[in-house]
Amino acid sequence: MVKKAMINPGWEHYKKLTYAPAVRKGNVVFISGQDASQVDQVTGRPIVRGDIMEQTKVIYEKLKVILEAAGASFEDVVWTTDYITTTENYKATATIRRQYFRESFPASTGIIVKGLLHDGALIEVDAVAVLD
Repeated sequence: MVKKAMINPGWEHYKKLTYAPAVRKGNVVFISGQDASQVDQVTGRPIVRGDIMEQTKVIYEKLKVILEAAGASFEDVVWTTDYITTTENYKATATIRRQYFRESFPASTGIIVKGLLHDGALIEVDAVAVLD
């Protein structure tokens, strides 16, 4: 039986949490929901800045780092879920998705939610990748 492997690209703050940035089981990589939060160097607490476009850029850079740590790329992503708190400018985030996925788009679902874990977060994205 194939054991699951936790994937952490070296993000120290995850050592305190009860979940991993991603988990690989066999050839499938499950990526936890990522928002645009960054750890404040003074308080050690997560902070989120920017509009939905800026936040989406940060999220996709985080996804890229996680995918690389798992030995994957955006071409391997087969599913994403976008959790959004507003539809304002949401359609514009497609330009960012195109930059990362190019023509290899995954299946995807968008869900409008009342709120997200970190104050100021407007969007959170999780993903599933399948490796060859």
